[in-house]
Amino acid sequence: MAAPGAVLYGGRVIRRQLLEHAKAVARFAPVRPAVKAGLRAALATFVPMAVGTALNLPGGLWLAVGGFNTSFVDKGGSYHARARAMGGTALAAAVAAVMGGLVGMYPALSIPLTLVWVTAWSFAGVYGAAANIMGNIAATTFVIAVALPVEGPKAALLSGATLLAGAAWAMVLSLVLWPIRPYRPARKAVAACFDAVADYAEAMSRMCQGAREDAWQALIQEQHARIRETLEVARTTLTATRQGRVERGRGERLLVLLEAADAMFMGIIALGEDLESLGPPVSGPAGDPRAAAAVALLDCAHTARDLVRLTQQEGRSRRPQPEWDGRALSDALTDLDARGLLTRLERARLRDVARLVTELRERADVALDTACRLPGPVAAGTLPPTRELAEEPHPSLWEPVRANLTLESEVLRHALRVGLTTTAAVWISSIFRPNHSYWVTITVLTVMQPYTGPTVLKALQRVLGTVVGGILAIAVASWLQDPRAMMGLLFCTAALCVSLIPLNYGLFTVFATLTFVLLAELGSGDWTLAPVRIVNTLIGGALALAGTFFLWQRSEEERFPSQMAEALRADREFFDVLASAWQRGEAPAPQALTEARRKLGLATINAETSF
Repeated sequence: MAAPGAVLYGGRVIRRQLLEHAKAVARFAPVRPAVKAGLRAALATFVPMAVGTALNLPGGLWLAVGGFNTSFVDKGGSYHARARAMGGTALAAAVAAVMGGLVGMYPALSIPLTLVWVTAWSFAGVYGAAANIMGNIAATTFVIAVALPVEGPKAALLSGATLLAGAAWAMVLSLVLWPIRPYRPARKAVAACFDAVADYAEAMSRMCQGAREDAWQALIQEQHARIRETLEVARTTLTATRQGRVERGRGERLLVLLEAADAMFMGIIALGEDLESLGPPVSGPAGDPRAAAAVALLDCAHTARDLVRLTQQEGRSRRPQPEWDGRALSDALTDLDARGLLTRLERARLRDVARLVTELRERADVALDTACRLPGPVAAGTLPPTRELAEEPHPSLWEPVRANLTLESEVLRHALRVGLTTTAAVWISSIFRPNHSYWVTITVLTVMQPYTGPTVLKALQRVLGTVVGGILAIAVASWLQDPRAMMGLLFCTAALCVSLIPLNYGLFTVFATLTFVLLAELGSGDWTLAPVRIVNTLIGGALALAGTFFLWQRSEEERFPSQMAEALRADREFFDVLASAWQRGEAPAPQALTEARRKLGLATINAETSF
């Protein structure tokens, strides 16, 4: 029997976690809406539907599914990588539509084959994030097709062909009708790094005037993982873009900019550690060093915004001339030191702050010089030395599978969880919720994540968003039943739902529910589907949580030690690089230092995720 103290402690932990999840549901990411992606997804979804309706073509639903899913999987990157991801998803979804339609004709086979199909495609996550998205779409398409059985093999093949046609339109829209500039994806990815650095510098500037410890910790948790992920996306995109190209000038300059963004990020982290450890503010005639640091960080953010603009645009530009540096901070430090107002520790920390601000300005100058020359040729020797991005290795297809064929693998356990839970959802919904039963299974597939924390958060966002979206759908359906006006409204809501994904998943769910409930009602003539969607989502959310908690799930307490050990090993390797260089009396090798720092950042983020 558990001790009363342990029970009370466990209750406090659960309450704290629920409170954190409740805050996260309403939290908006510090990014801009993806307006272009939203418009593109809306065009990919509704143009084929409009054409199909005008020509009386069958399979309007599959045209929309193919267009929306293929557009949704386009997460940017090099054009080759985007075409491969979108084409692979289109083929996988088309096969899933055919197989699901055939399986749906034989209810006795639907349960075991759903288990096999969903588990196999969920296991595709061993090949990376893009394969994970593709697998989720293939699994989702399959369960939709199972819930909508066809009359025969020809009808099943027609469903797959129709889906493929919608997907082909989405690919043409994304890869052909949008202007093709080979380095544009890489430029946008690098610019996103400077945008994230600017957000971080602005937030750090607000923290300088004596913020509490929990505010500093919240800033770290909010920003570090997002910026590191942005840097990794840019690194992967630039690598894929440069592979196989003879022209190297623009690629090398983008590499310099990427390294500068990474260095500025690390410099701001170091500044934050020093500023957090300072004592109460001390001011003299030359000003307060904290205030000087805050102004320098704000000016650094403005410079980073300039770098966003310079990196994104094609033509040459006049170089901005920032006026910030570490002199104001050094003057304030000298004045306070002369007046005897600083302890030895404060003096050392403030000197380090001044040094870091100076280095931050030097890195910004390198980035500005490089960004202004981004489109055109550059004279030899004018670029600082940088490390070359290593080409991504190409392991065999079997190697990731073999490495994860063990219950110690998070990917395999998650695939089994998703497969069994989705199969249970198919069985339960076919018996108790036959009306649009695929909404139950789609909720399961969408909500379930490898870890408990993200699953609970996504379940809350999905359920609350569906309830709000369902209520809005009821309100809209009560006063707007003209099909043409409804199609115009649905185009806007589809664009909104995709545009809002980067900001908040709950908002995406609100508009996705509104869009697809009204779309289903428009196609069927049944204007009472919103309550069905709400109830089915509640059932799916409950099944997803049950599967997450009871099927091969490791608690955070079990997972955290190994993740923390990996972070400490990366920390040791980073300090080994520094110590070895110090013993030799040399500066650390840039490539070794950058790789060790990158590995440390990723390992730390993994440990924070499991904490």
